[in-house]
Amino acid sequence: MSDMLKNWIGEQSRLNRVLILAVDSLAEPNPVTPLYSAGVMQRSVQLYRRTEFAQFAAISPWLAELQNPSNEAFRKLLDEPQRNWGWIGSMDTADLESLTQHWIARMVIDEDGERSLFRFQDNRVMARCLANLKQTEWPLLLGPISSVLYWDRDQWRSADNSRPGMYPVPNPAPWLGTPESGDQARSILRDNLKRWLLTYHVDAAATLAETRVVSEWLEEQLDLLDAWDWRTEEQRQLMLSLRLSPQCASDIAWEPIPGETPELHFKRCQRVFSNPTGTPA
Repeated sequence: MSDMLKNWIGEQSRLNRVLILAVDSLAEPNPVTPLYSAGVMQRSVQLYRRTEFAQFAAISPWLAELQNPSNEAFRKLLDEPQRNWGWIGSMDTADLESLTQHWIARMVIDEDGERSLFRFQDNRVMARCLANLKQTEWPLLLGPISSVLYWDRDQWRSADNSRPGMYPVPNPAPWLGTPESGDQARSILRDNLKRWLLTYHVDAAATLAETRVVSEWLEEQLDLLDAWDWRTEEQRQLMLSLRLSPQCASDIAWEPIPGETPELHFKRCQRVFSNPTGTPA
């Protein structure tokens, strides 16, 4: 255990604070399973079940009150921060209900009529937000959390909230305007696409997972998307949904034709693969 991690946990204990886990169920392997089996998540909330997104509960973030920091399953999680499984917070008083309402209020991003979900449970997202916010803005993001510990690239970092409490969501929310590095943007995009696959193509994704690590497969598809210069959501979703089938993925029609623009390449693939016979319409 690193000195930073040990010192932070020790300080929260000295202050008689309750530890809270924010767990990303999309991390591989899913960290919820061993934590739940070990009794770590006896007091927990599967966040999406409390919202209009209840049908997506299988990929929901979890909030859990950690009652035994010496638990072996929790300690093992701390030894594997590179899995990006989430982060640890502390509260002066255990209040999962207030914390749940805080994150539900910040969960939906609405930009130009397009709605998406803010992945607050992702330690990389938390690291990016805190690094780019002013410290005076941290309370607006962290709410009732007194302190937070998260893995950032290759080390543990912590942030102390000077004014823990419940706050309305500002408009615009300052944490949504923070820039991402190239590596962060790709990593977050990969996890968002994985969430999309597990939401809309769960059976095909489960079949894929029998022979491949889904995140590794997605990295290969992202390399192709970059090479083809396919940047739009429509292009990504068509490509990923179809290439879940190994037979379709091996079709030579995916290869761009010399001189073909990215848009013409996409339109041709859209036309070819929307035809059940696999031949151009």
